[in-house]
Amino acid sequence: LKSSFQLDDLCLLIEPEKCMQAHGMPAAPVISIVDDDALARDGIAVLVESLGYNVITFTSAKHFLGSDVIAETTCLITDMQMPGLNGLELQEALQSQGFHTPVILITAFPNEKYRTRALDNGAVGFLSKPFNEQTLIECLTVAIKLQSSQAWRRRTAASNECPIHVADGVLGNKCHICGFFNGLDEQHRVLRSFIKEGFERGEKAFHIMDPSLREDHLKRLTDAGIDVEQAIATGQLEVLRWQDAYLRDDRFDKDRMAAFFENLLQSKAVAGHPRMRLVSRVEPSLLDKAGIEGWLEYETRINYVLSKYDDPVICAYDLSNFSANVVMDMLRVHPVVIVGGVLQENPFFVPPEQFLLELQERKLAGNGSIQAD
Repeated sequence: LKSSFQLDDLCLLIEPEKCMQAHGMPAAPVISIVDDDALARDGIAVLVESLGYNVITFTSAKHFLGSDVIAETTCLITDMQMPGLNGLELQEALQSQGFHTPVILITAFPNEKYRTRALDNGAVGFLSKPFNEQTLIECLTVAIKLQSSQAWRRRTAASNECPIHVADGVLGNKCHICGFFNGLDEQHRVLRSFIKEGFERGEKAFHIMDPSLREDHLKRLTDAGIDVEQAIATGQLEVLRWQDAYLRDDRFDKDRMAAFFENLLQSKAVAGHPRMRLVSRVEPSLLDKAGIEGWLEYETRINYVLSKYDDPVICAYDLSNFSANVVMDMLRVHPVVIVGGVLQENPFFVPPEQFLLELQERKLAGNGSIQAD
């Protein structure tokens, strides 16, 4: 979680109703609290109400699931251990009913297995008792932003007026794309119309690359007719070096990167962008730094994050830079692929839970080490 707030974060905390209305969100968001411990439940309710939010409390998961406020709930705060359904089971029950309400789980018995399961299912927080009040406040801020972006996506999807065109195709409901190219020229030629379409629609463009390629990339965008200087000045375009994303503090942390993308995708709605289009170019030197096993685990886990959004993410790989083994593995962790300049659903895609088990088996067998070139 962030340790410092941006202006919009402060707005949400100080004047939530005014801030919500300014961003097209319902005033006084509803925070539902589920806990069988009356003391804990009331204590959290007092804190949340002091922030200006509407609070509804429930003594059990069954009580909440049988209520008529599920659809109105902006964020669900639930205890982990409860009679009947526990917090994780409540989160999964909501999702099975088609509700992707942001969830914050709280537990007196922290367990890494449960924490991973909760976060993989999209929880915005997994807090251990006793928790810091500020941490809960930060989780609430993230949850409200997420719910705002989800509402925006539902409105966009309902209108069905803005299909995403990529490589002479139309993107479906899976947005994690692996692009295989033969050199930079082919990559820019194939992706040029995709990038320009985003700018024309007022969408955010977020590009990550080898720092040595940054100036060439900006020149190619300019040659494509994009006002790069204006786009950067207004915040519509960000071009980050690896060191500012994947390799902060000169190391790769897959969990930190998943959180980075979660916060990034949530931020676009607050910044006024209907969608974000992300392009990341991967080089062997980046995989060497991250480690091939760590990178594969990151690429497959990020599917859990991206499944909650409709923002296309293209991971670009130059076929001349990687071995056949690496290319096949990258193919298996992306549900959509661009090959030969053509977009297609990937028949080789392996669901993340299955691929994570395979990675674990590789490590146990001692043959998980693959060379990047």
